[in-house]
Amino acid sequence: MRAPLIGITTRVIEASGLGVVPKGIDGAHLWGVFADYCEAVSGAGGIPVMIPRSVNPRDMVTRLDGLLLSGGEDVDPYRYNMEPVPESTQHDRERDEFEFGLVSAAIESGIPILAICRGCQVVNVARGGTLIQHLPEVDGFSHADTQEHRSTRRHNVAVAAESMLRVALGADVDSEGIAAVNSYHHQAIDEPGNGLRIVAWAPDGTIEAVESTEDKVLAVQWHPEMHAGVDPIFNWLISESKNGSRS
Repeated sequence: MRAPLIGITTRVIEASGLGVVPKGIDGAHLWGVFADYCEAVSGAGGIPVMIPRSVNPRDMVTRLDGLLLSGGEDVDPYRYNMEPVPESTQHDRERDEFEFGLVSAAIESGIPILAICRGCQVVNVARGGTLIQHLPEVDGFSHADTQEHRSTRRHNVAVAAESMLRVALGADVDSEGIAAVNSYHHQAIDEPGNGLRIVAWAPDGTIEAVESTEDKVLAVQWHPEMHAGVDPIFNWLISESKNGSRS
């Protein structure tokens, strides 16, 4: 059996942000992601493919065995009938529309989805849920602001029993149902979307993960691709992708 093909969503990167570029390239843009995503997929036995926004989402999904929704800017709050707050980041409405299309097509085709940070929020909003637009700092702790290395597991999450997430994390969850994760998000799920079950919480009550009750969709607020080594959640993605492999 061939290694499963895992599509990874991308963000727009302005060429001017790369440093000094030839004058003719100024104003151009790239589609890309942090290398950590691709390395995590490869390390777990998959073949990572970065998805350009120039393709039709449904056509793309027909070629994939699994989908990884990566992090990035905030989902446009108008998508869930709210006005932006002062702490909102930039919004990319074209990315929102494209990724909503990918989610719909992936669920219809039955391929697994692993959604990370922004990706978790995309899944939730695509299923009719809402978001907390900005998490306040509580007792000196912020879910977003940290000077620690990206692999540092900054806080614990309680993981629901009898969940895909619990199975996926394996030995990373202790006998009390606790796992340690990093944290780089200023937003979180408020009301879960249709068919989504809350399966992890931070000590302050912030929703840290949801999963589908009907489909192979697992969405987390932390960044497992940044954890040292290959996080077991990527083994889950590759295993599920092999089970439904088109080959």
